[in-house]
Amino acid sequence: VWIAALLGAPCTTADTQAPQPTPVILISIDTLRADHLSAYGYTKIRTAHIDSFAQGGTLFTRAETQIPLTLPAHTCLFTSTYPFQNRIEENGERVPGQAVTLASVLRAHGYKTAAFIGSDFLDQRFGLDQGFDVYDSPFNLEAAERANPFTITLRRDGALVVRAARQWLDRNRGQSVFAFIHLFDLHSPYTLPESAARARGISRYDAQLVYVDEVLGRFQQALKDSGWWDRSLVVLLSDHGEGLGDHRESDHGYFIYESTVWVPLILHWPSRAAGNPATASAPAGLIDVAPTILDFLRMPAPASFAGKSQLGALRAGNAGGPTLVYSESLYAHDAFRWAPLRS
Repeated sequence: VWIAALLGAPCTTADTQAPQPTPVILISIDTLRADHLSAYGYTKIRTAHIDSFAQGGTLFTRAETQIPLTLPAHTCLFTSTYPFQNRIEENGERVPGQAVTLASVLRAHGYKTAAFIGSDFLDQRFGLDQGFDVYDSPFNLEAAERANPFTITLRRDGALVVRAARQWLDRNRGQSVFAFIHLFDLHSPYTLPESAARARGISRYDAQLVYVDEVLGRFQQALKDSGWWDRSLVVLLSDHGEGLGDHRESDHGYFIYESTVWVPLILHWPSRAAGNPATASAPAGLIDVAPTILDFLRMPAPASFAGKSQLGALRAGNAGGPTLVYSESLYAHDAFRWAPLRS
């Protein structure tokens, strides 16, 4: 009954069957700067498909990552803990066993859980597979162990990641599902030829983003055609941004300027859920995503979660007291003995 009330569905004493729990689809676009999406005001390209995730949803204008590195940021996302708590502050480290994750909580509530990974950085050997029934990271582990993780990254094209996710969703139609989709196409080195960017008069980063936008447009259409879109809570975000030369940082991980810590965060609500604002201006962190999802599903957050649900701020019209969002980077300290950075 409470799920029906939450989603705005009619509920009467004559109801004989509880409604199906809301499916959850979480999409992480690795290395996506918020200010390169047209939904956030960018004008050099149009990201119409990604922008459309905000239709019938809420776009967070001030979301930030807790650490601008792939594995640590996703660890914060799934465990709702800060880097100094979970101790994952570099790529290549392993998430401790028995970690309480968003996936493990949802599986305990009867959800089928699956992850579809675009990069070796999130391979299952690093421990983020906890709570997933299926963790699709088809990388050559022997080659990865020989490779220098700072120079060679195993990856797969976003179209292949999305195809695997679609196949799993097709097999689990009508089930309560949690699907995590990780796209790595925006991470350098770029896979599109330089000529593709020159032909459009844009940067190679923006050319890659146009490609990712097209991939997600096809995925969104598939969700609509199969009925998932209207029923699901779809969350789209990034783990961190990219320097692109700002502050003389070409990539990410060294500094904690807005170019790498400000991330997009868009929540597409199920069609029966109404009343949420189109934009949210209150500051939020990646650690707040998992508690917000659980709050929407009316599931209690584990005691270990340090993040806070954003639903209260949305209901209050973004009002409320000051909010602190913590970010850090220790990469330059660990690699070069520079100062540790915290904000």
